[in-house]
Amino acid sequence: MKRLLSKGLFWLCILTLGVGGGNALAQNFSLSTNVAQIMMLGTANIRGGYPASRHISVEAGAAYNPFTFGKEQKQKYFRRVEFFAGGRYWPWFVNSGWFVSAYADWAKYAFGGIFTKKAYEGYAYGVKLGGGYALMLDKGVNLEMGMGAFLGMDNHTGYNCTKCGSSLGKKERFVAVPSVLVLGVTLVF
Repeated sequence: MKRLLSKGLFWLCILTLGVGGGNALAQNFSLSTNVAQIMMLGTANIRGGYPASRHISVEAGAAYNPFTFGKEQKQKYFRRVEFFAGGRYWPWFVNSGWFVSAYADWAKYAFGGIFTKKAYEGYAYGVKLGGGYALMLDKGVNLEMGMGAFLGMDNHTGYNCTKCGSSLGKKERFVAVPSVLVLGVTLVF
């Protein structure tokens, strides 16, 4: 399964470079961060993108959160490492106005103590679909707002609490869940 995922991500990257590679030098590169993810227990994140055409941008990014808050049985954490690659369609033109997005996504995670005493750790892979609006604040600065959902496979182990290690068992299942709230800042170069 890991080999299949690695091959898929490799070919997605090749396709992404092939679609936009010819126009990359004449277009604007963008860097973004999602402030809503940073507020979610300190998840650092970055996304880079460039226009492949007037209406399509290709993008890749990552998110990382190593933090645990609290002690013993009162721990709260949403640790994760996530990588994604894909693109956005912009009806007007790239980096301005409404957009719809699709990304191939892989994440390894561990969370617990947030809404319940239980804890979970595992990995997920699939696609993120979303949409939103990019408001131009200045020539090189955008404010992005949007939402998205994850559709894919989730493989995790559950635990009775954040520290006890008492397992609830392993599960592998298809999930379709809301996954991202975007309130981001984009710099366009």
